[in-house]
Amino acid sequence: MPKPPKTRCSGTWTEARYWGFIRSALRRAFTRYPVNYHVRNAAKRPYKGPNKLQKNEFQCGVCKEWFIQKATQVHHLVECGSLKSYSDLPGFVERLFCEADNLQVVCKTCHSRITHTQDAKPRPARRPKASRLD
Repeated sequence: MPKPPKTRCSGTWTEARYWGFIRSALRRAFTRYPVNYHVRNAAKRPYKGPNKLQKNEFQCGVCKEWFIQKATQVHHLVECGSLKSYSDLPGFVERLFCEADNLQVVCKTCHSRITHTQDAKPRPARRPKASRLD
């Protein structure tokens, strides 16, 4: 299978690398989106454990357990979708920077489980490689 052509960034990036860069930059910007903070604040309470440096803990919207902030993520209930061309950009941005009713704080374990369930789409069977017999 031939390598895809490098058509972006002065011939150093493929299309996939270019759109991955754009997608990553938008997701980084989402971490500073005010609605993200509102959703996290709605799911937090003061930390009551032995670590005196820890101030808050957050409740997972799926398993209802309490976790420190580093162990939680904000999940989009309606997934953002793909971003592989300029025509995908408006819908992706609209779904990424949504309102609080489409966001949920979840622990990393539950988020991984939810994401893998959504990604589990039937894929076509791969053809077995032909063995070379001399």
